[in-house]
Amino acid sequence: MVNLSLKQRIPPLENGDRLTRYEFERRYQAMPRHQKAELIEGVVYFASPLRFESHAEHMVI
Repeated sequence: MVNLSLKQRIPPLENGDRLTRYEFERRYQAMPRHQKAELIEGVVYFASPLRFESHAEHMVI
């Protein structure tokens, strides 16, 4: 029998998953700390990633 670590056995959270509160909290605890997720009415939602650099240069008029 192969011994797998706890994090390898817990599937990652995915946007749109339908989970119970218990299952959401179990998976959320196994996630990296820099990701944020919410469970709203049984559906998992991830926040949009933040952009640290501007996507375009702005002209001064």
